[in-house]
Amino acid sequence: MAAFYLKGVSPPHVTLNQIFAGMMPFMGIQVIALVLLYVFPQIGLWLPSVVYGR
Repeated sequence: MAAFYLKGVSPPHVTLNQIFAGMMPFMGIQVIALVLLYVFPQIGLWLPSVVYGR
């Protein structure tokens, strides 16, 4: 949805394909982070265990 909002406020020469192409590196990083959290859940549980004890 954010891509369509961005298209609405961008100059006319910026296409939706350019916006999606610019988002791809960020989306790739998010997918890698989700896979890492799925495989190694302790990554996401480390800070709460430090703050609240074990």
